[in-house]
Amino acid sequence: MKALPLNIARCAGRFDLMPDGQWCPERNTCKRYLAFTQWDRGVVQDYQGIRVNMGVPDCRHKIEAEQQ
Repeated sequence: MKALPLNIARCAGRFDLMPDGQWCPERNTCKRYLAFTQWDRGVVQDYQGIRVNMGVPDCRHKIEAEQQ
């Protein structure tokens, strides 16, 4: 795991905020999502100034995470 720089947008991994909304099927292999949900813990106090995007189908902004 390597943390992302704070100027790289994170991803919420969801296509919308509806309670029954759809999740991105590729979120667990995306560095943007992993940073937002795991890697930023204890590093980022709040996300003011850090962009967090919603997921989109066929995302062109995915940063592939290394396989462990």
